[in-house]
Amino acid sequence: MRTLGCALLALASCAAPAARPGADRPNVVFVLLDNVGQEWFGCYGSEEGATPNIDRLAAEGVRFEHCTTHPVCGPSRVMLLTGRYPFRTGWTMHHDAALYSGGGLDPARETTVARVLRDAGYRTAIAGKWQVNNLYDEPGVLGRHGFDEQLVWPGSIDRDRVTPEQWAAFLESVRRGRAQELASANKDIESRYWDPVLLRNGVRERHPGKFGPDVLHEFALDFVRRNRERPFFLYFPIPLTHGQSFLEPTIATPLNRGRELGERERFADMLRYADRLVGTLVRALEEAGLRERTVLFVASDNGTEKSLSARRSGRVVKGGLYQLTVAGGSVAFLANAPGRFPGGRTGALSDFSDVLPTICDLTGAPPPAGILLDGRSLAPFLLGREKETPRTWIFNQYYTRRVVQDRRHKLYSTGELYDIVDDPEESRNLAAAPPPAAAEARDRLAQVLASLPPDTPLPFPFRSISAFQLREQGLMK
Repeated sequence: MRTLGCALLALASCAAPAARPGADRPNVVFVLLDNVGQEWFGCYGSEEGATPNIDRLAAEGVRFEHCTTHPVCGPSRVMLLTGRYPFRTGWTMHHDAALYSGGGLDPARETTVARVLRDAGYRTAIAGKWQVNNLYDEPGVLGRHGFDEQLVWPGSIDRDRVTPEQWAAFLESVRRGRAQELASANKDIESRYWDPVLLRNGVRERHPGKFGPDVLHEFALDFVRRNRERPFFLYFPIPLTHGQSFLEPTIATPLNRGRELGERERFADMLRYADRLVGTLVRALEEAGLRERTVLFVASDNGTEKSLSARRSGRVVKGGLYQLTVAGGSVAFLANAPGRFPGGRTGALSDFSDVLPTICDLTGAPPPAGILLDGRSLAPFLLGREKETPRTWIFNQYYTRRVVQDRRHKLYSTGELYDIVDDPEESRNLAAAPPPAAAEARDRLAQVLASLPPDTPLPFPFRSISAFQLREQGLMK
């Protein structure tokens, strides 16, 4: 089994031919939704009716039944962008660089999929949420990560909303790691929704009276229309469905502003609005004559807030943000490319590390040299050349706790074993007396866990509410 683990981690796992010139190189659009689990997507059995456009893309494309990623946004995005597991990058738990500074995703240590594609001749852009660098502390870092054009939400304290005394108090709370004080400071973050604060190619903008996702969406549409004659990569991490902050888990969209709705109804409306933006983006690709030349991915970055629930396949599923459970770390992931991907199919296993090698394979862009990737290319399966994905197991991690799973069983590094088909809530630990099939899976998955290297430390301490709380409890240095 060690051989299996080594094979997965080898650079050859994403080998691709040299970049190809010409119109056969597809455009790539990656849409990432924020803080919404599988239980809210109709294509994953949701009964909430919030995602008709995304469901149509899944029905006409390829949906991945089990796709895992870190159960909180920052590390999840690093895994997606770099093709590397948290133990390799060091992003094993949430580090909110945008808000607390202290260090971020380092272009000298990690290479993103945007830089790979830009170096292969693609025009690249980001529209939305970045968060893994403080863009004021590190001006120009998005360009070094490979993005030619940028319109992003900075995600820092809004200096126009706080007094000098409040700003000084915030910095002191960060220095001392005072979790409760910092939690209350979240109300002063720059707005990503109404009257948003955005950075356009490094220049700060305010948009009074505007709804942030609409401004970002218009930027994305304009980028698509201006680049129809050359291959492009658009990374579109929409702020929806995250609230304004974790203290304000839902917000009003233009469809319901001024209406009295409960949190759950407002959340459903946020997702409907995100789905509407996806549908408009697809129509814009069609109108520009680019739909047949574009590979479109749609995914979510982690589970839903734990205070929210949805009906999925006849049962109520509670959100699992920050948890390695199915509800927290198994996310929506689908790919659609008319004329390229045979549609109406479901793949069993994938995780976010597979995104970079898959895009390398689809575009002919050489993978980053000298960097050990953890992902496997899903391209042969997407293109219909293979009947199934190359995965026999997928991985996830939160801080020091790790988990591997196959199609049915899931083993934690702390010993718990679950049958996630019969027990998707992970309520019955089978470790003490596993049935024969579960025992065989446990032994096989345990060998995978044992084959993986120790965590690579980041060159700076984690800064997030969860990290500050662990330090206050004496559970983290």
